[in-house]
Amino acid sequence: MGKRKLNRNLGFFDVLMFGVGGIIGAGIYAIIGKAAGPSGNMLWLSFVISSIIALLTGISYAEFVSRFPDAGGSYEYIKQGLGPKVALFMSIFMAFTGIVAAAAIAISFGDYLGRLITWNSSLMVILIIVLMAFFNTFGSKYSSYYNTFATLVTLLGLFFVIAVSVPEWEVAPLVAPNEGGMMGVLGGAALIFFSYVGFEDLVKLAEETKDARKNVPRAILWSALIVLVCYVLIAISAISVLGAQELSGAQGPLSSVVESRTGAIGAHILTIVALFATSKTILSNIMGTSRLVYDVARDSEVSWLQRFARLSKKWNAPVLAILAITFLTILFGLIGNLAIVASISNIFIFIVFGMVNVALIKLRLKLKKKEKDRPWFYAPLNIKGVSVITVLALVSIMVLFGFNIHNLFFGTGM
Repeated sequence: MGKRKLNRNLGFFDVLMFGVGGIIGAGIYAIIGKAAGPSGNMLWLSFVISSIIALLTGISYAEFVSRFPDAGGSYEYIKQGLGPKVALFMSIFMAFTGIVAAAAIAISFGDYLGRLITWNSSLMVILIIVLMAFFNTFGSKYSSYYNTFATLVTLLGLFFVIAVSVPEWEVAPLVAPNEGGMMGVLGGAALIFFSYVGFEDLVKLAEETKDARKNVPRAILWSALIVLVCYVLIAISAISVLGAQELSGAQGPLSSVVESRTGAIGAHILTIVALFATSKTILSNIMGTSRLVYDVARDSEVSWLQRFARLSKKWNAPVLAILAITFLTILFGLIGNLAIVASISNIFIFIVFGMVNVALIKLRLKLKKKEKDRPWFYAPLNIKGVSVITVLALVSIMVLFGFNIHNLFFGTGM
């Protein structure tokens, strides 16, 4: 192994598929059942709220990656806005964002696989994490082949769910609040926010993307809009077919939706789709986090840490970083409770997303008077050099963070 640069192998479609696949795999196939508990029949509104709040921060990410197309993602952005010491400290939170998210999704993978075979759940979690880490060692281009295929399979599966559910759609139940009212809806939105770790993984592919200053921001915005539409349609379908209570208790919730409409054959097909959906999200989380570790190690002057910046000669991948992340992901995956692990992951996600918005505000204030050439993407609606959208993103994240803490310590009504 030697120290070399990452190769620019990815085009716009590749990173778009990483964005769409990374978010949908976590939000629809993994967490939808758990979010139905607090949200009730208004689950669709929880998805809308979570998606809009995530999109606000996605705009901050889009500007940052247009300025600094770096493999470190948030680490680089916070370094530019708040300084290297803050960024180094925050890199711990960033790493655990991807690690714990991958663990949560691995638990969901085990739930779906448990519908097909009777096997030890912990062993299933370990094996899928190891398999996706193994794929990562072949580099971003080969990983993108699997990710693109799995994402297309995932989207076809969603179209299947919608198609079989449309006859059950009714407006009245969808606007009937449960006992928790809007507090429950916001609690569900906080849990769903877990899926938007996909933004964090996406921007870390910037050094491996052609024309990253344009392609990655476009992928962020388009993936957010595509996912929002999919989320709303699937939430309406799932609630219409099963109802919130049954959905929240289902093992492999979308498979249960299809099973109720088509029988066991349809459920088995959807279960296989869900395995692709969740597995490739684990793949992208491990990939994104390994790029963060690689970037931090590359900037470090500590000899043992610099080892994680070494790239394999054949595949040009940070193998040591991938191995370390795999080990930690397995540890969190063995907790076994999806809702708890997702809420733990959310703590890191909210902190990182919040700090990215703070960093952009600080950077804008520093550059306000001397910046001549704006980046390709520039967050709009500015007052005295600061985007109103960035401020709204920060405030809304703080609100959902409070609901996430409530979910973690007092339950979600599931």
